[in-house]
Amino acid sequence: MSKLYSRLPRYIQSSQVAKNEKQPPVSETTRKFVPNFVMGSIETTTKDPSKIFATKVKDKVLLLDNPLKSSNEKKKRMLLKKKYKVMSAKEKKQTKIYEIPKECHKYELFIPLHELWLQYIEELYGKSNPIVFAQKLLRADFHGAILTVSKSKCASYVGVTGIVIQETENMFKLITKGDSLKCIPKGHSIFTFQLRDHMYILYGDQFRYRSASRVTKKFKNKPSIDL
Repeated sequence: MSKLYSRLPRYIQSSQVAKNEKQPPVSETTRKFVPNFVMGSIETTTKDPSKIFATKVKDKVLLLDNPLKSSNEKKKRMLLKKKYKVMSAKEKKQTKIYEIPKECHKYELFIPLHELWLQYIEELYGKSNPIVFAQKLLRADFHGAILTVSKSKCASYVGVTGIVIQETENMFKLITKGDSLKCIPKGHSIFTFQLRDHMYILYGDQFRYRSASRVTKKFKNKPSIDL
């Protein structure tokens, strides 16, 4: 097997360790083994074997075999896949990841959230007029806003006022001053909130999108049908 290997580089040959060892003789046949093997494996009808060897093989480090990975490396890869696995909708529902525990159904806990929202909405308003600001509301975040249900097809929802603590595609979840969590559907409901000297109206049917989706969505002017 030693005849298959070429001579060592000069800096290794000049080392003390190399001098103490005898190097096996390398024949001319052995030195030409790789070029002859590569060029003999390439079809000469369509390609030039010598040119391919000179550009792609000569003086290049080539991986001749795909090394087998140890079981530990495979386990690490499996753990990484599990670590970054996204939960399905069914798993989220089973784990109740988005449900707010009953001990947190307290209005006072969310007053700081409302104060943060007031700062955010004031910055969003800026120097714009009420008409321009109304267009910005389509993409605004309402977590922390105090909304009032002014109209609804369900009479029990009318008059409910609270801080928005969660928004889904089809629902606003409000915490009232009586520490009660109310889940108000956006469909067939109209919400209002006051900012500065203006009262703004939100037609729930036009907000039936996730808050993250509303940021990038292009809205079209549509007539609003009163309930």
